[in-house]
Amino acid sequence: MKKFTFLLLPLFFLFVAGGCSDGRKPTYPVKGKILVDGQPAFEAFIWFHPVDKNDPMRVVPFAQADEQGNFNLNSYITGDGSPTGDFIITFEWPRRSGTFKTQFEGPDRLKDKYKNIEGSKFKVSIDKQGKDLGTFELTAN
Repeated sequence: MKKFTFLLLPLFFLFVAGGCSDGRKPTYPVKGKILVDGQPAFEAFIWFHPVDKNDPMRVVPFAQADEQGNFNLNSYITGDGSPTGDFIITFEWPRRSGTFKTQFEGPDRLKDKYKNIEGSKFKVSIDKQGKDLGTFELTAN
């Protein structure tokens, strides 16, 4: 029995160690608030574009603001946060569209002003503690 256990023990650890990695980067909680002209930007999107474009495991975390303008970032599943790293932030606030108004493909209420990665003045570094980003105060005009 000892010999059998001795042979299975390394296989067990190999299985457990190999099964723990799902190819995802660890994520950390990131939250904040989006206001436009002083009002909550219900259903506005926020995107975190990694500065390192050569990362083979690159993730673009995003969120959509709730009725109060609050958001929690998503990377792999709802509310899981963001991997660590440096990010450029963009915003988009499309009007609902489609027959039943369930799509977000209408015109941007921010007039594409905050949509361009290259022109964004919003940058952030996320570490293992996560981050409360506070309030982003945007203007529609």
